Parts: sequence; structure tokens; C-alpha cells
Amino acid sequence: MFRGVKVGIIFGCWDWGRVQGFGCWGNFAVVLIYALTVCTFALMNDNFINEYFGIGIQNGKTPENLGVLWRTAQNLGATFIFTIGNRYAKQASDTHDAVKAIPYFHYDTFDAFFENLPKGARLVGVELDEKASDLETFEHPRRCVYLLGAEDHGLSSKVIAKCHHLVKFKSQKSLNVAVAGSIVMYDRNLAKPRS
Repeated sequence: MFRGVKVGIIFGCWDWGRVQGFGCWGNFAVVLIYALTVCTFALMNDNFINEYFGIGIQNGKTPENLGVLWRTAQNLGATFIFTIGNRYAKQASDTHDAVKAIPYFHYDTFDAFFENLPKGARLVGVELDEKASDLETFEHPRRCVYLLGAEDHGLSSKVIAKCHHLVKFKSQKSLNVAVAGSIVMYDRNLAKPRS
């Protein structure tokens, strides 16, 4: 049916061009413009179908952890990496130089970061919190941004309130931030359902 509609529209464009007095080449141009428009929309990257994820840290305490996290993010398919608060400085632990291989963003404040979340992305906070879902049963969103807190303070209550999802590990105490992020990304790559 849809194919018939397209053919009908093409003939309609041809007929419209004839009525307007465009002549044969004018009609051809009208149909060509229509066809190119349809093809362009068909080939556009649909942000709501494709999967992607970014990962970052708010107020990271030790620069070495950033380097390890960035290296793992590059290896496990992150689309982008970011920091909020403290800036990234080149680290020996980032042996792959991930900040040159995938986009790196820096935000001075959480509010600036939150205003720039990609359209359709869900914010997933990684935090040892009673409201958090267990990672083992968590269905990762198709398009999401994982946010880790500082090693000593975690995510603030303001940030937790803004997260669409919270995820935690079965761990008595908090994990090193690079280890925690690496585990989340590894879990994302497992054959699990997406939300």
C-alpha cells in the first residue's frame, strides 16, 4: 500500500508540474526533488532508533581514575565521555588517549550538563542508594548517559533527584569510580533487554 502511495505521489507531482506548464524537464525536476527529499528522510540518522551511551564523572577526586575510565569507555563502545566540575588532564593511565579518539565534553556545573543532555537520552546515576535498581536486573536504556559521583561523596541529592534511573551493585561499600563505571559498561554490552 505504501509503495502505491509513493507512486501515486510521484505521478501527482508530474501532473502538477504539467499543469504549471513546467514542460518535460520541469516535471522531471519536480519528481527528482520529491524523490531526493524522500530518500533524505529515509536515510537520516534516527536518534530514537540508534543506541548510544556516554559516561562521565562529577567532581572526580583522582585524575588517574579518569584515565582508566576513559580507556575502558573507548574499548567498550562509549559514544562520548565527560566531566562535571573538575577538568580532565592527560593521564598516563589513559594509554589509548581516549579523549582524542571519542568526543570529550566538560561542564562547569551539573545544571549546565543537564541542560545539554542529548535529546531522548536517559540519565542513569550510578549510586549506592536504596532507590537504585540492581545492576544484574537493570534494563539499560537504548540512549543513555551514565553519571558517576566522586569517590568520597558520590552523587548529590540534587543530582539523584534529576536522574531518570539509579543503578547499584551488590557491594557493601562503594567501589572505585573507574571500576564502577567499567562494570556498568561491561553489563551494558551483555545480551540483555533494553528499555
